[in-house]
Amino acid sequence: MFFSHRYAFLISVLTLSCLETQRLAAATLPQDEVDALNLVAKKMGATSWNFNADSCGDYLPRVRPTDPERNITCNCRFENNTCHIISLKFKRFNLAGELPPELVQLPYLESIDLSYNYLNGTIPREWASLQLKSIAVLANRLSGSIPSYLGNFTSLTYLDLELNQFSGMIPVELGKLVNLKTFILSSNKLDGNLPKELAELKNLTDFRINDNSFNGSIPEFIQNWKQLKRFEMVASGLEGPIPSSISALETLTDLRIADINFTNQSFPDLSNVMGLSRLLLRNCNISGEIPPYIWEMSKLRILDLSFNTLHGKLPSAITTETLVFIDLSYNNFSQQNSGQPACQQKTDVTLNLFRSASMGNDIGGACMDDLTCDKYGHSLYVNCGGQNVKINGSTYEGDGAVSGGAAMFYQSDEEWGLSSTGDFMDDNDFQNSAYTENIPSLNINELYQTARISPISLTYYRRCLENGNYTVRLHFAEIRFTNDNTYNSLGRRLFDVYIQNKLVEKDFDIEVQAAGVAKPVTKIHNATVTNNILEIRLYWAGKGTRRIPVSGVYGPLISAISVDPSEKFLPCIPSFDCHDEAMNVYLASRTELKIVFFMTAVQGLLPDGTVIAVKQLSSKSSQGNREFLNEIGVISCMQHPHLACHLEQNGNLIELVDQKLGSEFNKVEAERMIKVALLCANASPALRPIMSEVVSMLDGTRIIPDVIPDPNSEDLRFKAIRGHREHMRSSLRANQNSSSTLDRLANSSSYVCTNGDLYETDTESNLRFNTRSKRCEQPESPSKVSTLVSSVTASSSASAHDLLISI
Repeated sequence: MFFSHRYAFLISVLTLSCLETQRLAAATLPQDEVDALNLVAKKMGATSWNFNADSCGDYLPRVRPTDPERNITCNCRFENNTCHIISLKFKRFNLAGELPPELVQLPYLESIDLSYNYLNGTIPREWASLQLKSIAVLANRLSGSIPSYLGNFTSLTYLDLELNQFSGMIPVELGKLVNLKTFILSSNKLDGNLPKELAELKNLTDFRINDNSFNGSIPEFIQNWKQLKRFEMVASGLEGPIPSSISALETLTDLRIADINFTNQSFPDLSNVMGLSRLLLRNCNISGEIPPYIWEMSKLRILDLSFNTLHGKLPSAITTETLVFIDLSYNNFSQQNSGQPACQQKTDVTLNLFRSASMGNDIGGACMDDLTCDKYGHSLYVNCGGQNVKINGSTYEGDGAVSGGAAMFYQSDEEWGLSSTGDFMDDNDFQNSAYTENIPSLNINELYQTARISPISLTYYRRCLENGNYTVRLHFAEIRFTNDNTYNSLGRRLFDVYIQNKLVEKDFDIEVQAAGVAKPVTKIHNATVTNNILEIRLYWAGKGTRRIPVSGVYGPLISAISVDPSEKFLPCIPSFDCHDEAMNVYLASRTELKIVFFMTAVQGLLPDGTVIAVKQLSSKSSQGNREFLNEIGVISCMQHPHLACHLEQNGNLIELVDQKLGSEFNKVEAERMIKVALLCANASPALRPIMSEVVSMLDGTRIIPDVIPDPNSEDLRFKAIRGHREHMRSSLRANQNSSSTLDRLANSSSYVCTNGDLYETDTESNLRFNTRSKRCEQPESPSKVSTLVSSVTASSSASAHDLLISI
């Protein structure tokens, strides 16, 4: 019985549909409207279109989101089987003409949608005579002031002017659009205050003014919009505070206020607005605690309170029945143990607590245990959004497989990680998982064919990094927009760049910086690491477009990151010639350590790219040939195969250890061995410890003297070159009368480093040198210590006019 009734109903519906279709097929469009339609199409740039009397119902559906749409809707319920056009949709055709005044020749027209084209000009005055209810010109090139005569379009219920180039103030005449329900002005160049006349728009349900340059405070008159459901004010230019009158908007379901300037404000009263599904109060300088009623909103799906100064403890459980994700990053909440209830969240709720605690060194957030370092590094190479790739000898580690969506916190095994915050709103996907872009067809370096993106904040960090100065290279290429005469070229991506919490790029636009799309650009900045953490943060402050090529395309984008240590400067030893221009540096690579002696020098470059310090000695100066011999003597002092002399007044001898070891060695034993080695290489043989003393110092039973060179003393290596054999012999005989070599060493102020006397010319002297060297023979190093310092290479050349020493 039930089946029979349902079958009869279905037959009735099909019959009526067929009759209606036949009637519409018999109806025709008047010729004057056909002519007007063709004229309108040509005026907008569609020169190949040709409509006729049967064009009613013309429908070109889209398959993909970026496919063009064409739809001509007619009302055919007129006498004599006559139809009249009531709605036009010409969307995503890249029409490059103007908005046609000839539209007035379609007197029954109620709705016009010309979104996603390339139209210019402005809204024609003639349209005011039409009974238009809906105008959508989203994503075009309309410019100039918003026409004041729009106030005469009193039948309007929908007005979308988003993503154009309108400038100036909102006309007060728009306050007469009392039937208006949707009013969208985002991504223009509007300024001035919101006119108080807008308070009369009491039927508003949707109001958006994102990405503009308005002035003044958020007006109190918004309380008049009691039917408002969606309210967006992100980077509008308006300042806080959020008015208390917002509590009157009880019908709100989507509230987004972000990036407003104000000194400090408390959490706005939303206790009457319990139907919210999205609540975004980001970067509003809100302090205090989160009100308990927030966690009782039964329809809340998205909560973003990031980049404020909220404090206090997290609730015992952060969850509601509907919450999809919560972003509390960059706040001042109390640190909690990861095992506490507040940190034990359900798997279907993503919670972002990156930098959410009040601890200055915090990374993981209020629910992350303290992070410790087992080893320290000195570089970072990341291929953002891609796979591992080797560029110029360096391997960029890919993060393309990293997912996690709106509240992602990732830590790699190599002490680096990333945090991504926010949701790409309006893309109809509450649970995005892969925030990456991949355009392999682009004819650019593979490092730039992929990128990581983020809707709000994207932070890369490197933990356990050696303190010091670093060069940070950020690699970008805009791969979502185009560089042609289409609506895809209208996209604007703007974001800020922070390094070590310092703003280094404001409103950074990749396309502008690279002078085009799909073109690489690298921004180089210096950074100082003092707490073993380097942090690079890209932040979307609400500026730029959000709907090109589709909704939800905005926010930071980065292709790759490379971080290398800057040139390290060693302290100047007072007994040497020290000037501001001196290049007192050592240059380290993965395989060897090269020592540059302290001298007034300039930077040089070898053919293989090695940076060196160069000292030029002029034959016309007082330095002359004798100084050249001195420099050769210094080089000669460094030919020991395992140890290098590297004295630093700050005691940072551990830098002599081969960097290939990483942290896989005992630092105490290594430093002990270096100190003993330097004692063994003392310029004066008589001041070197004997073997039994060496063994005692190496096994830790004897204290190793810490001797600082006397700035007024002469380097004994130089003295040896300037002296003669008899002086050295007499000096040796005098020293042999002392009772303890180690005691003399402790009282000496002329300690310098070498691994033997400077060259002497006779066989006897060479024999004595070899004998002394055996007294300082290096014992076996601990098992965890490898080669301490690689060999030092030196080259020199001299001419009749100039002598050049390069080390």
